[in-house]
Amino acid sequence: MRLYLADLGHNLVTATSDTYPLGVGNLATYAQAHAKSPTPIEVAIFRDPQEFKAAVDTAPPDVVGFSSYSWNHHLALSFADYVKAVNPNSLTLMGGPNFPLTEEEQDSWIRTMPQIDMHVRGPTYEGERAFLSTLQRFIDVGARREGMWEEAVDGALYVHPETGEILRGAEPPRIRDLDEIPSPYLAGLMDKFFDTGLFALMQLARGCPFTCAFCNSAVKSNSKVFRHSFERTKADLDYIVARINHASPLCFADDNFGMYVQDEEVADYLGHLMERYDWPKYIRTTTGKNRGDRIIKVMRKAKGRLPMTSSVQSLNPEVLKNIKRDNISLDTYAEVQQELHSKGMQSYGELILCMPGETRESFMDAVDQLIETGVSRVAAHQLMLLHGAPLANPDSREKFGFKTLHRVVARCLGKYTGPTVVETEEMVVQSENFSFQDYLDTRVFHLLLTIFYYEDNFEEAFRLARSRGIRPFLIVKHMQDILDQAPKPFRDAVAGYLEENQQELFETRADCVAWAQENYDDLISGELGGNLLSKYSMIGRFIVLDEALDFLKRAISDLLDKDDHEAHEMLDTIINYYSAVMLHVPFSETLEHEPVWSSSFDVEAWRNSGYQGVLQDYQFDAPREFQTQVDQRVKTTLLSRIETFGEHASGLGRFTRTMFANDFRRNFVNGDTRHAAE
Repeated sequence: MRLYLADLGHNLVTATSDTYPLGVGNLATYAQAHAKSPTPIEVAIFRDPQEFKAAVDTAPPDVVGFSSYSWNHHLALSFADYVKAVNPNSLTLMGGPNFPLTEEEQDSWIRTMPQIDMHVRGPTYEGERAFLSTLQRFIDVGARREGMWEEAVDGALYVHPETGEILRGAEPPRIRDLDEIPSPYLAGLMDKFFDTGLFALMQLARGCPFTCAFCNSAVKSNSKVFRHSFERTKADLDYIVARINHASPLCFADDNFGMYVQDEEVADYLGHLMERYDWPKYIRTTTGKNRGDRIIKVMRKAKGRLPMTSSVQSLNPEVLKNIKRDNISLDTYAEVQQELHSKGMQSYGELILCMPGETRESFMDAVDQLIETGVSRVAAHQLMLLHGAPLANPDSREKFGFKTLHRVVARCLGKYTGPTVVETEEMVVQSENFSFQDYLDTRVFHLLLTIFYYEDNFEEAFRLARSRGIRPFLIVKHMQDILDQAPKPFRDAVAGYLEENQQELFETRADCVAWAQENYDDLISGELGGNLLSKYSMIGRFIVLDEALDFLKRAISDLLDKDDHEAHEMLDTIINYYSAVMLHVPFSETLEHEPVWSSSFDVEAWRNSGYQGVLQDYQFDAPREFQTQVDQRVKTTLLSRIETFGEHASGLGRFTRTMFANDFRRNFVNGDTRHAAE
């Protein structure tokens, strides 16, 4: 029996699904280990649509399972149609978190998908047992589709093809010992992905004790946390490190990594791998929402290569009540940030726009407060009404007065089997207390914040301003107030961002799809669409960098005392320093360029000291020159990532989030760095 499992990702603009397909790998090994079949089960897993199409053309599957997320649902449906056209007897299955919570919505949802025979429904993200029971039924009825409809199957629901009735099977219990799922890595199923440029993905634990209403991990059945053993995790890490390009990051699919005592043991071993192999250089995951003390321990063990993601989502008590979330206190939060920065570690704060009960004023105040706690970046996500999240339920929509519009999921469209496939998402752009104009204004503010404050891109300039009593929030807010005075290329970039923000929103999915089809070539080329915040922040950081530096200098200069000549001189020095050390597009040229920087202030020594004292303390007796050079590791990593994702703004956004801002700077390779105080 031939079984194909496909977690497909769009890839015509850039690789939108950037990790190995761990979920379908787990399904494959679980089925091979536990299914009772009189004939061998031949399994193949897929991420790449073109590879999947070639496999179907060569040897059509008897059973095919598709993963459904908001970013690949219609891609999966298009290939289900294709499989049916090639082999009408193939049994088509679909699973994943992209599924409504209420039975009424589920019934209408599955009736829109005649190409899917059965929907495999494990508890939230956990589908192995549900998939096994569905596959076993197929085996037991002689591998005939026609035998599947006689009675309900545990963990599945489907529309009976003859009666039109919806049959629902019982929900299978969760897997308490995740080692029950054999490793896809040790089974060799992931080997073909090591040379693709995609990122290795692991999962240490499943489940989330938090009940955040905007998240599809919030359902009650997912509240208990179950884990893999350390021995299994260690074996997977050993297998990966022996085969992976050591420039590649490591990703964990956990909801709260670092919050549990077992994570400390994993972090210890990661530290060992870093010492021996210098891998992983970056760990991408979601860190826990409390137990900051333990998360700090884990981050220390990970040698600063694991940023803390502090997902508060809102600081408004009314919002937190509405979304059933309980944050740690802001004082505790600030203590955690101080500890992280004292150890040279990074952290991110996350908020969500248009949350129920949020106002523009409370949102902006939350940004200011988070920055003052010491986070390296404040991300302001947009509220999406996801299938499987309680806020998407009809009663929540009505209660909170959500106004929603539809847009193309960033970079998720293409032509693979004939018709154009377009993924869309439903965005909240207005609520009772948050107008559409508030939405647009905060989007522009967040673009400026992302360009200039992301991972301390321009920390030296902000440190100088703070030494003169000017908070970072005030600088970015002033930038928004004087946008009409920015250099034209930078001003045009922001205007393009605002225009595309409005241009990409539609009342219905059908209208959105029609627009995408009409503008298909521009969307594929990256001229339109994509993750707009990511795309335009990449333009600001790497394409119009010189103009961005001019604008940063203008904004801070406006806020400095005009008679503080020393501060203005130091600001000039810092901006010139950025011009010498910061890389920009085209990287093929700037990676080879090695400018000499001349300065009266030792900005590097100030920075390397952790900004002890003030920049005046690091003044030379006379100007000195410094030779710059790009670290070979950075050069190799950048060229590798560009080969996979491209150098256009949309592609840059795909890989810069798995690198640190300092990776995009030249180093000094000589020069007398003693300062006058010595």
